[in-house]
Amino acid sequence: MSDLAPPDIGPTPRTFPGARRPDRSWWVSSDGLRIAAYEWGPSEAPCIVMAHGGFDFAGTFDGFAPLLVDGGYRVVSWDARGHGCSEHAALYSWAADLRDAVAVIDSASPDVPVVFLGHSKGGGLMLDLAHAVAHRLTHLVNLDGLPSKNNWPDLADHERTKMLRGEIEGWLDHRRDVAGKSRKPGTIAELAERRQRMNPRLSIEWLEYLVTIGGIEDADGWRWRIDPTLRLGGFGPWRPEWSMQRLPGVGVPTLGVLGLEREVMGWGTLPRDVEPNRPPVFAFCALEDTGHFMHIEQPRRIADLVLDFLADHPSPDLRPGSAAPAQPPVPAARAGVAGAGAGGRAGAGPSAAPDGGAEARRIVPLRHGKVDLALHLLREGWGRPLLLLHGLGEHTPAEAPAATAAWQGPVYGLDLTGHGASSVPVGGGYTAEAIMADIDAAIAHLGSVTILGRGLGAYLALLIAGARPTQVHGIVLTDGPGLVGGGIRPGSPHIPAVAATDASPDAFVLSELSRDVRPPDYAIEYVRLIMEHAAPVAPIAVATVVRPEWLTAVVEQPGVVELPVDEALASFAS
Repeated sequence: MSDLAPPDIGPTPRTFPGARRPDRSWWVSSDGLRIAAYEWGPSEAPCIVMAHGGFDFAGTFDGFAPLLVDGGYRVVSWDARGHGCSEHAALYSWAADLRDAVAVIDSASPDVPVVFLGHSKGGGLMLDLAHAVAHRLTHLVNLDGLPSKNNWPDLADHERTKMLRGEIEGWLDHRRDVAGKSRKPGTIAELAERRQRMNPRLSIEWLEYLVTIGGIEDADGWRWRIDPTLRLGGFGPWRPEWSMQRLPGVGVPTLGVLGLEREVMGWGTLPRDVEPNRPPVFAFCALEDTGHFMHIEQPRRIADLVLDFLADHPSPDLRPGSAAPAQPPVPAARAGVAGAGAGGRAGAGPSAAPDGGAEARRIVPLRHGKVDLALHLLREGWGRPLLLLHGLGEHTPAEAPAATAAWQGPVYGLDLTGHGASSVPVGGGYTAEAIMADIDAAIAHLGSVTILGRGLGAYLALLIAGARPTQVHGIVLTDGPGLVGGGIRPGSPHIPAVAATDASPDAFVLSELSRDVRPPDYAIEYVRLIMEHAAPVAPIAVATVVRPEWLTAVVEQPGVVELPVDEALASFAS
């Protein structure tokens, strides 16, 4: 990345009173993915690292950061992956955002602890980082980013367990069709007006300025610099109260600020949600007549709150006027990775074939979003295909398993993203739901299927059968790597010490999908969707010895049967 011009911080077609572009910008390599980082203020000043909210970018701090600089600090922020000038990734996840944040912190202040400040989703990220890298911060500031059961509006994949089939299918359809798409163009005024529907308390003058920071002008107009893969809504196992439960364990002085004016993008948290979860040193402000984007709506007021809080809780590592290390050289891209692009690392893709090469079996290449998938035909046949899904860290076997001998239809196996001959994306970001979309791409090619899932593949089989119940004619769940996952609730926030390579399986897939959370009631929701719409009388057959909590809950549901693999397949074939 050393040959790239730094992220753009030049003059813009619009200005806004008090707004100031950063003084410096540079690229950060987060496991090979380019992240745009920015800095306001003198490089020797103590550092505040700030994380923006979902579907925002560092430029939303243009009016707020200079006020903190005037108070004696320097401010560092970055565009999240897929936002602003940062590179678009193949995959997006909370864990990946945490790793990106640590990469930026490493580049800005590798040796001296800093203030963590986050707005909205960025507040939730910084709350997790306060546990994952507790030695890296002196203070925590959370601006309307304390989670509530009421609403999670600015997450690209809105964690929610009560799901409707149409919503999941809409998300999968979006994933199928997103490759090559771009955001809707318009004039500066049109993009500002669209955003004002979501940000009604912000002036149109500010929003027009924001378009020129977070947008790019093409021949047909302006577009937001946000990956079209990302969209509001979605689903997943996460519970907002799990994030709130991080708050009492924060060990540094913490400032929490809520805006009490209800907004579309607000989280809906109330003081009564926060009070029982106070950390040991906690300053808390709930502001009337203040909306979710408080640092834009009232920058002076919020900056004074932050500066007063830092002054009231001094740290030897963080004093205006104290020495701080100069900004280190920008880290170069990892060798062999910089040219791979977001779709996959060099050397990965369906051109390779484990266990005998392409001559041993036919590989059907599938393009899904920004990754290339390898769908292996293991045995010819007539009738409905049987689709094999491998375990975590595995790949499609060289031959169809013996238990499938009586299956009359063709037998296929899919290498999931990060495995076998499929792409190894740059920068990780795996979630079970995103990998479920790989299977959806295979179903789009094959039509109606029966699925035999092993380990992780068994869990994914349940998800895709609930999402596409009219296209999945029975699933068989068997033992294998990744069956248990990370349990029914999250453990301590974790930044894996992973040496990313081009090799398959991807080190990030092993780390991230061995820790994914699988609450029993989340799994049961998929059983419900299957039972409401699937054709077989008993569409779920369990053939495992190991029964983690999610699978025990599945087995207890009416209509789920326990059968050996061959008997289950025979029932689905008939």
